[in-house]
Amino acid sequence: MGTVSERVVFWYGCNAVRHGDIIHSAIALLRAVGIESDPAGGPAYCCGTAKDGNLAAAAGMAARTVEKFNTSGRDKVVTWCPSCHRHMGTFMGGTNTINFEVSHITEMLHARRHMLAPLLTHPLNRKVVLHTHSGFHEVDSNPLVADMLRLIPGIELVVSDYSAPGHMCSALAPIPAALKDVVRKSVELCTENGSDTLVTTFHACQRNLCGLATTDGLKVVNYVILLTEAMGMAPPVDEYAQWKNAGSDAAIKASIGPERIAKIGADFFARQVLPELRKPTEK
Repeated sequence: MGTVSERVVFWYGCNAVRHGDIIHSAIALLRAVGIESDPAGGPAYCCGTAKDGNLAAAAGMAARTVEKFNTSGRDKVVTWCPSCHRHMGTFMGGTNTINFEVSHITEMLHARRHMLAPLLTHPLNRKVVLHTHSGFHEVDSNPLVADMLRLIPGIELVVSDYSAPGHMCSALAPIPAALKDVVRKSVELCTENGSDTLVTTFHACQRNLCGLATTDGLKVVNYVILLTEAMGMAPPVDEYAQWKNAGSDAAIKASIGPERIAKIGADFFARQVLPELRKPTEK
């Protein structure tokens, strides 16, 4: 592992909390290239984008998050979520004084890929298709992720000319037909290229597409999981995917466990969590 040469705040955002496997793997990758991180995320570190329809509420959330970063003692914030990254560069940074530098995790890892490459000693002999989006204009993360995946011995990476609209799948949620098109095209790309593995860059895409394991027999995995696996780390369990593909209500509840359900409340689970997990991946 790399010698620590920098310490940063790793801002993973709100919705990525559903994907602990991704967060932990991202932190491990940063550490591997010499970057120790102070993780920050969840509602207490909201960028405000969830309240864009209420400017006062969004501004308050943004101001509180910026102040926490300003007083963190770190001079750099490394983002995960493209929504958070772009919000910091526009709304949050435009209305608050920012005393720190902001970089996206793909930029940080790619810049230190010379340190990452020697650690990728475990071949992953598989053909994978990279799921890309065209709307993250602030950082062109697609070629950065592709470059890093090509460092993995044994990987055959397919990067097609097709790139889905929006910065990640959740941006298309208000347009169900467009989201279905993205899912259908993703399946077609895997079929056409003889691959059973679709690789995501962002958490929202992982959440939207992981149900393809049930509907189409496709393994959907985030790029950071493949990189840590190639480093010899045991792949962390994608619990969200397990729950999504569990099947019946009873199987989902059994997979999550009664203690977890009790912590958030049975009523909240029934109204908010279960319908999301039961919603099929449509195309």
